[in-house]
Amino acid sequence: MSSRSAQTVTSRAAELAQEQEELLAWRRRALTQQLPAAAFPAGTSAPSLAYLWASFFVVVAAVLGLTVNAHTGALPAIADSQRDIAIKLANGFEAEIHQETTVLDRILQSRGSLSQADLLVRAIADGNRVTGAAIVDMTTRKSVVAKGDAVPLDALPNPLPSGHPVAVTTADGPMLVYSAALDGTQSLLAVQPIFMRTLRLNPDAKHGIHLLTGDGKSSLLQGAHAIDVAHQAKVFDGLYGITSSKVREVIVDEWPDTRLIAAAAPVGRTGLVVVSLLTAPVAKGTTVTKGLLIGASLLAVALLSFLIMRKSLVRPVRELLNQAKEDASGATTRERRPLGVREAHRIAKALATTVGAEFPEGRRWRPSVTQGLALAAVIALLWPAAAVAMVWRSPDPQLPAQLVRDGETRAESAGFTLGHFLDDGLATVSRTSRLVKTDDLAATGHTLQRALADDDRLRALYLVDEKGEVLSKTGRQPLRTPVPVPGEVGIHLDDAIGRLPVVYAYNELPSGYAVIGEFDPDRLLGQIGRVKGRVRVVDSELRTLLDSRGYVAYQPLTGRLAREVAVEALPGVTVGRGAAADGHPELAAAVGMVEPASVAHLEWAVVVEQDVSGVRLPEMVEHRWLLLVAAVVVGIVLVTHMWQFYIFVVPLRRLAFFADKMSSGDLDHPVPPQRHDDIGAVAICLEICRQVRHTGSARFGGALRLRGEGPDRTTVLSLADRAVRSHSRSSKG
Repeated sequence: MSSRSAQTVTSRAAELAQEQEELLAWRRRALTQQLPAAAFPAGTSAPSLAYLWASFFVVVAAVLGLTVNAHTGALPAIADSQRDIAIKLANGFEAEIHQETTVLDRILQSRGSLSQADLLVRAIADGNRVTGAAIVDMTTRKSVVAKGDAVPLDALPNPLPSGHPVAVTTADGPMLVYSAALDGTQSLLAVQPIFMRTLRLNPDAKHGIHLLTGDGKSSLLQGAHAIDVAHQAKVFDGLYGITSSKVREVIVDEWPDTRLIAAAAPVGRTGLVVVSLLTAPVAKGTTVTKGLLIGASLLAVALLSFLIMRKSLVRPVRELLNQAKEDASGATTRERRPLGVREAHRIAKALATTVGAEFPEGRRWRPSVTQGLALAAVIALLWPAAAVAMVWRSPDPQLPAQLVRDGETRAESAGFTLGHFLDDGLATVSRTSRLVKTDDLAATGHTLQRALADDDRLRALYLVDEKGEVLSKTGRQPLRTPVPVPGEVGIHLDDAIGRLPVVYAYNELPSGYAVIGEFDPDRLLGQIGRVKGRVRVVDSELRTLLDSRGYVAYQPLTGRLAREVAVEALPGVTVGRGAAADGHPELAAAVGMVEPASVAHLEWAVVVEQDVSGVRLPEMVEHRWLLLVAAVVVGIVLVTHMWQFYIFVVPLRRLAFFADKMSSGDLDHPVPPQRHDDIGAVAICLEICRQVRHTGSARFGGALRLRGEGPDRTTVLSLADRAVRSHSRSSKG
């Protein structure tokens, strides 16, 4: 062959190669335009990326959460407890103020023709806590008539605010001044010294309860001074006249290992502020080092699980898609590599079969996608399992003595509130019994109605005869068993009414008749429900009578610690425990109800239990964060793996099923894509390769569409014809 002929052949070969490259490039472009673009979150990489990013945010949140609590100072649990005590004391004062205001309003409404002197006598006599009253000319601010303790007119603001009392501090201590207008110039002023029942304060912590009044003065109501009086102004600065509760931690330079905690709460709009002030030892919070270790371990486990997800699903599908695009474009692959995942390997084998290429078998066993993702899930769940095990096996913290004292205070508060609630109901029944007329049941009915309307403690108020039968009633249907009353006057529990505790107050008349008032169980629950924690009232047999969290009456008291403190408290003492016998942290306190005297014979005890898991101790904070992070990680793992399984694994296995048929020589069944994502693109490429075996290389790249054999019925209309047809359609409508 001459040199010229050789050059011609070489040139022709180069032209054919160039044409083949241009054809392949055109096919690739056409195929790319037809294949779905699997952008986030449709691609197979979306779940693993979502898992990694979510794990990263969880790591950051865990580290920040533990870092925020890594401060040195008083225990937050003590501060929270003091805030709760201050709020409860303030609410108690506010309830007393409301009661006194109601009494004074009732006196003024029923004044009638009473003289000014008689009005003052009645105000002091009927008021439970008012010790002095005066009628004052507000224009001259001078007293016209006075009785009892003097009204501190000089300490009162000018003008007096209307609608609520004013708190002032005098030489005798803090007091409240109530005001009620009588006419255009005169007003009734009544004074009430502020006292407080005895609390179980911690002398070791120098715990004291202070009252701040609107005139910028403070008084110690109970307890000890935690700091010198000369320095109290700095501690109380900013607490006068507050409108919401506050907690302040004060650092004293001379006390390196002790902090001052001041918890304050306002009493309505009176300007009175209750402050609980005590000392607390310095304690370390959560450690930053532990937070970093927790975050680093979680991030390492998340990265390992992420890599396994990528190797099990994302990388095989990407390699398979690249090979499928080449085969669907008609490109020749010199060497085909076996894929490491079973489903991808089966699909790659089908691609090789359709294009007539050799495919290496490689090793016989390959893991499936499900097995790889299951391994990634197991590794990802190792961290939550380790976190739960760490919390489960870690030693329980020792509760501070101050929390135990505060628990005893709450128990006494609940017992005090419930006892006086019952005693006030008995007072209503006794007062009503002096007004009823047994020979005039109609008048008695009106008397009972008025008494029940003024006292919402009772659900029913009625008159019974010597046998206990109801003669006249008002309110709801009586539940008490119709038997004679057990005595002359008192409070009794009728435990013969199934699962409902029927508590009633009674007062026997000289005629043998008696007035009975049944207490509303919901109101009884409302009294004990004001205390933080779970409150239960039990009798001498340790049967549950009331439970703030819902209950069935007369069920045995549950919980060994609760039973222990209840037994010790029944004689009338206050008992608190900071841990059970087995060392598991619990906080329970109980008090025997012996005050007032009208409830002592009931032999009841009030048991208060507090959930220690919610207390802000450093160890409990770490445990809660670990459990929270573990729960979030478990949720992330479940969501991402269910996403991968149902959205990607199931279609991939279905495609592998079709691929097995094609590898066995069955090329008659089409391969439909299930979703427009990476696996759907592989299915389209596999379908193109299958069609090539039937229609030839014209199907490479998916550029041509099959035409039908019938005539083409499409007709292009002229502009005139389209206008005529459009006009005819509009005229028909």
